[in-house]
Amino acid sequence: MRVLSEPVRSRAVALTERRAAILRLIISDYIETTQPVGSENLVQRHRLELSSATIRNEMARLEEEGYITHPHTSAGRVPTDRGYRYYVEMLMGEPELPPEEKLRILHQFHQATSYVAQWLHLAAAVLSQMVRNAAVVTAPRVSRVRLKHLQLVALRDATALLVVVTEDVKVRQQVLTFPEPVTQEELNRLTNRLNAQWTGMGVEALRAHLPELGPWEELVALGVLDILEDEETDLFADVQIEGVRNVLEQPEFAKSTKALQVLEALDEHNLAQAIPVEAVRNRGVTVIIGGENRPDAMREMSLVLTGYGTERGARGMLAVLGPTRMQYSRAIATVRYMGSVMSELLQRLYGDTN
Repeated sequence: MRVLSEPVRSRAVALTERRAAILRLIISDYIETTQPVGSENLVQRHRLELSSATIRNEMARLEEEGYITHPHTSAGRVPTDRGYRYYVEMLMGEPELPPEEKLRILHQFHQATSYVAQWLHLAAAVLSQMVRNAAVVTAPRVSRVRLKHLQLVALRDATALLVVVTEDVKVRQQVLTFPEPVTQEELNRLTNRLNAQWTGMGVEALRAHLPELGPWEELVALGVLDILEDEETDLFADVQIEGVRNVLEQPEFAKSTKALQVLEALDEHNLAQAIPVEAVRNRGVTVIIGGENRPDAMREMSLVLTGYGTERGARGMLAVLGPTRMQYSRAIATVRYMGSVMSELLQRLYGDTN
């Protein structure tokens, strides 16, 4: 796994200029055609001023060094995970989306409402459409959820509705049952007192106050703690997934067993294993290629992802998932720009401009 926050260059020994150029052509052709690349095809397609024999010798060295391999008895070569890694870090440069595509993305978001849920759906749809692979977008969350405001609303007899608003503007509710009937006036007084004492507290601080609370306060505190703890535990509770069909249509996954691996990896319950949570905290773009993935089901796939969010800590994630034969330059450029757009939208929504 690598984080491309700056122009990163691998510590591996650099290839010669000619060998690196050949590797770049092999990867570019294979990404475009899905077919193993032979020396004669390289010479003819790119009008190289080198003989096929010279290209074959250089390809043999690239294969010895682990950058390419040949499938079965094919005379052509395909990139390995190491070859793709070298390409991403050493040969690709710093990709950027064309200005017209950036404007098109901004226009779509400016037409959307100010609801985070709609932004998530739009971001996943736009991302998957632009890269022709699967897109995963998670809702922004904070690693340490804090209470912004609570409200108690009388229902009937001894029950009341607890409404909790967190600092990352999430609203959650829970029904509480008090030991005796309670009026709205009593709940209002209790609400005002607790807001004055608890606003800004997280789980640890609020739990430390439990021993000193009366029965009513303790009941409310336990309800608030349940909500705050639930918010902290699941990064993928609110997730949008688009473009699964794009991945399944790739020739790498034509076999039913491999298609099932894709579906298994993209199941919401398995995303936490497939996508490293630490990548959400990174400011740059993270690229995970093939065997660098932790789950076995992802070993023939690559991930391009970035975190997005506010400076105060509410962060979500955008990711592209597809075969290792991915258009990395476009995926990285799109993910990076979409992350900046989502961050700016959230900063405006939350008033966080620091």
